[in-house]
Amino acid sequence: MAVAGFAPRTLELKDGTKVHVRPIEPSDEPLLHEAVAAMSERTVYFRFFTPLKRMPDALAHRLAVVDYHDRFAIVATMNRPNGKERIVGVARYDRASGTNVAETAVAVVDEFQRRGMGSALLTILAKVAREHGIKTFSLIVLPENQQMLGVLRKMGWIHQARLAGGVYEISFDLPAEAEG
Repeated sequence: MAVAGFAPRTLELKDGTKVHVRPIEPSDEPLLHEAVAAMSERTVYFRFFTPLKRMPDALAHRLAVVDYHDRFAIVATMNRPNGKERIVGVARYDRASGTNVAETAVAVVDEFQRRGMGSALLTILAKVAREHGIKTFSLIVLPENQQMLGVLRKMGWIHQARLAGGVYEISFDLPAEAEG
């Protein structure tokens, strides 16, 4: 599926693994189910703040169906030995109505974590968001999710963080020239 302003690309991870990055499509619902099923309970909890044995169909649908402007998501995929595609990472944003602020989230299947995929997907997503008039990303991170907090620190993207209700509420302005 072609999405104006976004060219699918190959991303090389720190260990040399190559993944394909493209916009999410409605037909990705089953692949989202598989990706979440492949994640550890901890990873699922860090992303959704609740334990999920299986992603509800309505949630998979909501995550896979975006408007490619106010709601945008990219997926990192690999081909399985049988040639069928598999989602190994997702980054998304949802713009707050009538603003230039969007909530963002990223999730990476455990076996692909710590290879630079999360920060690469966020960087690509930031460029798309800037092109769509978004200037600020916000997100909520559990204090136990030191890996995500580390990614944001390393990227220099924790400009404002506040501990409230047992979670960090983080917001940061997107770089004017986000790379991707």
